[in-house]
Amino acid sequence: MTPMKHRALWATLLLVQCAVLFPATAYSGLNEPQRIIQQVSDGLMRVLREDRNLLKTDPGYVHRLVDELFLPHVDVPRVSALALGPYWRDATPEQRRVFQAEFQRLLIQTYASALDALSSWDIRFLPMQLEPGATRTLVRTEIQQPGGQPVRVDYRMAYSDGRWRAYDVAVQEISLLASYRNQFTSVAQRRGIDGLLEELTTRNDTRR
Repeated sequence: MTPMKHRALWATLLLVQCAVLFPATAYSGLNEPQRIIQQVSDGLMRVLREDRNLLKTDPGYVHRLVDELFLPHVDVPRVSALALGPYWRDATPEQRRVFQAEFQRLLIQTYASALDALSSWDIRFLPMQLEPGATRTLVRTEIQQPGGQPVRVDYRMAYSDGRWRAYDVAVQEISLLASYRNQFTSVAQRRGIDGLLEELTTRNDTRR
């Protein structure tokens, strides 16, 4: 995957990151997972419209924005376990704790760097059926940005602790979770879990 395409994938994932800033009644035609994505998209667009200059000049603000507004909408424990693949099962509790913390840092830094790639967009929700009592679902959308072709984006979401959270996004059928898992398991296979943790920590410290 080219750096430009990878950047575009992460920029698209930002559409499910920010806090809910609009009342749910404005989206009465959508089911709950769809409504969360639409609310978050509108909230993010509002931040980009009102704080664009601040986003460009204050890296600390950008990191706080992602940390405070993105993480509550992502199932970080689930994503961490899935991203580490079979090595999660073999990891000690301390290794799991360190991996989750460093993976979370990586997400914050990666998403923050993708913010300036966004401008404006519209979301079109594709048909879906949410069964009563479902705890997992796939929200299918198309993202339209000015001057470009529609981009297919599918959000995998899970229901736990009374709310829906995202744990994977596929952009044009390319899973971001799978992309991370391939990277992490490749390093773990060569260097072991401790080697992966060392490499991930170094990467985060370098990008800080």
